[in-house]
Amino acid sequence: MLQERVSTDIFLFTSDLYAQVTAGVVVTSEGAVLIDTMPFPVETEQILQFLARRSAGTVRYLIFTHYHADHIYGASLLPGVPILAHARCREHLLAHGEEGLAAARAEVPDLLESVVLRLPDITLDNGEVILQLGGKTLRIFWAPGHSDDGIAIYVEEDQVLFAGDAMTPVPTIIDGDPVALKATLKRFQELEPETIVRGHGEVILRGEVRESLQSAIRYLDLIQEIVAEAAATSDPRRREALLRTDIEKCGISRVALGGEAPRLHAANLRSLYSRLLRSGAEITPRTTGRRK
Repeated sequence: MLQERVSTDIFLFTSDLYAQVTAGVVVTSEGAVLIDTMPFPVETEQILQFLARRSAGTVRYLIFTHYHADHIYGASLLPGVPILAHARCREHLLAHGEEGLAAARAEVPDLLESVVLRLPDITLDNGEVILQLGGKTLRIFWAPGHSDDGIAIYVEEDQVLFAGDAMTPVPTIIDGDPVALKATLKRFQELEPETIVRGHGEVILRGEVRESLQSAIRYLDLIQEIVAEAAATSDPRRREALLRTDIEKCGISRVALGGEAPRLHAANLRSLYSRLLRSGAEITPRTTGRRK
């Protein structure tokens, strides 16, 4: 597992075992705030060992940026630590969490055998919560798009934004909505953070933040246009060609996220296409200047 320092009191951990998923720690004089956990307890245990070596090693709060399994399973190692998340995160976990955990255990029983599903204790809806602890101010707000329960955390003193999966090397909306995600990304732009911690992949540092956000918005615009064109055409061969549009033509490297980028891109296109067909809405392709 990769460990790095984002600022004086903020640390990032990146999984070696699954999709470069990240977890963050904000260390304060009154204890630490853990933002997400690793998918496998063995990696979350390493984070707790890191904190135990520090004078303010007690975890005061755990925040789930959203309900997806790769961000929450380490919570079973933190019994008694209050979990903060969006209200829909709790709803999703109540409805599907145990079923999902059983399926995951069947795939990797040696890594997930000890996991116990934990539900959020403190929830927010569509507003904002301010958490002040040990001289740190954490603004926690709804950030939908990747999923409908996404939240982001802005550490004001450090100007560090924990974006969750609203920011990843490949913007993904398979369980979300591109319009909502673009609105979230525009809110991130308004914050003007110096650093963005993504839910997967490398940190976005000062000087790269603006272009990274603009690039993500452009990608979402392009895939919406591609899908609208595919839904509007009566030629099945052209439709299939559109739905196989190479990810690099949409401005993202195919080697991003350990080579997972093309698979996620294809899933985005087909998910959007299926939704358009189900909606029965009239499709009018939008012109964004994309080269045909």
